[in-house]
Amino acid sequence: MSFSPYPSYQRHCGWSRPDDMIKAAPALRGDQEYDAVVIGAGYTGLAIVQRLAQLHPEYRIALLEAEQIGAGSPGRNSGFVLETVLGGVHTAHFNEIHALYQRTHKELMKQAALPTNRSGQTIFKAAATARGEKALQQLSKSLQTSKQPWQSMDAKQLQELTGSNYYRAGIRLSGNQLVNPVELVTAIARQLPDNVTLYEQSPAIELEQHQRSWTVCTPEGQLKAPQVFLANNAFIKGLGFGQSRSVTIYTYAGITAPLNDSEREQTSSKGQWGLLPAHRLGTTFRSTNDGRLMVRGMYDYETEGGNEVPDILQRSLSKRYPSLQGARQLEQWWGGTTSLTANGAPLWGQLKPGLFASVGCNGVGIVKGWLLGKTLAELAHGIATHNIPSLFGRPSWIPPEPFRKVGFLTVSAIEKKLAGNEC
Repeated sequence: MSFSPYPSYQRHCGWSRPDDMIKAAPALRGDQEYDAVVIGAGYTGLAIVQRLAQLHPEYRIALLEAEQIGAGSPGRNSGFVLETVLGGVHTAHFNEIHALYQRTHKELMKQAALPTNRSGQTIFKAAATARGEKALQQLSKSLQTSKQPWQSMDAKQLQELTGSNYYRAGIRLSGNQLVNPVELVTAIARQLPDNVTLYEQSPAIELEQHQRSWTVCTPEGQLKAPQVFLANNAFIKGLGFGQSRSVTIYTYAGITAPLNDSEREQTSSKGQWGLLPAHRLGTTFRSTNDGRLMVRGMYDYETEGGNEVPDILQRSLSKRYPSLQGARQLEQWWGGTTSLTANGAPLWGQLKPGLFASVGCNGVGIVKGWLLGKTLAELAHGIATHNIPSLFGRPSWIPPEPFRKVGFLTVSAIEKKLAGNEC
């Protein structure tokens, strides 16, 4: 199976774009030399260039983005900026990682020059089934053990918050934030250091090693540098790395038109909220600051789905809000990619001399991606900070095709059945 080294989404992202959207940077043309090249201008790639520029202000650093900032995967997520550690690592490390996430969240918002404004926002896990309630009970135990803040929520509280009587129990997760992800990633890109050059519409299509340097080829040019950082997540496989450690999945989101005043009163009278499902294949929901409802769910293996997507998303939304007129039609829907590893651990560190990678966000990409990117830049320059493999683990081996696809589809079918009404 061949893998693409860059995204080609079928639909534009439905998040509103800031009025003062950053002017598009030029594409790379011709051949140039730099001290370092970073592939991928998402949260991880932006963290890498920021830290590299701090450590080496004399460096010339190139940042390649396959699309325009915000148009790719970093702008296509649900906008949950999470400090809470919910899983994916050994529970013994929850407390330490939570402390790192708290500091990283503050750094990230400071870098974006945006307020860390969580007043009037509620982020929570919610269960719609008995199985989901059991999962929440297990989660509450791990949160308690790691001293992460949380509060239980009953069905009445959930209905008052969301305007839906669909859910049976929940756990409020403190310290987290809801954002427009396009606005966030764009705001960070506005703050690039002077020694960083951004090239947009410049996908890396080939990567070659030549003695002590690397050459990165794009459709209209190439860059040569002694150090290259791969922060292109799901598309690392297209450059010849990570095939045995990660798979690419597509997830989907839909958003309604702004609700009318009475519907807003029903669904968000207590402020913005973000709902994470009790089951990992369940459906995510949130309200937005302009009075919409967003639904996110479904998974496809390696390729993007088609016109069946909005119908499935709409059914999930209608189950929660059967009588809400404004929830009967999605105004927009879109797909986005993420990179999964079998055990949830990131593919992080030095792959070859001068070649570094941080991919495999496993669907938790904003705060975690910034932390891993910053720490990778430090690793590349001999600074001992946090032992990422010790905290997050190393990605386990995934069998080749056709076994990996069969395995993924089998596990997904089983998990979807177990999720039941969490979808």
